[in-house]
Amino acid sequence: MKTIISIAKPLSWSSLALIIVPPILFFTGAISQATMMQLLLAGTFLWFITASLWMKSE
Repeated sequence: MKTIISIAKPLSWSSLALIIVPPILFFTGAISQATMMQLLLAGTFLWFITASLWMKSE
């Protein structure tokens, strides 16, 4: 179980980057709205899966 937690924590924190960075890139015109929405969806799914793994143990 310790191995899962050690993997899930960094993944959950990096998934937050998928929720924060794409809107900034969209605002600057670097990515399209469709790409931003796909990245936000992926980040949300990844966050809920990985965060629930390590938060339930604390």
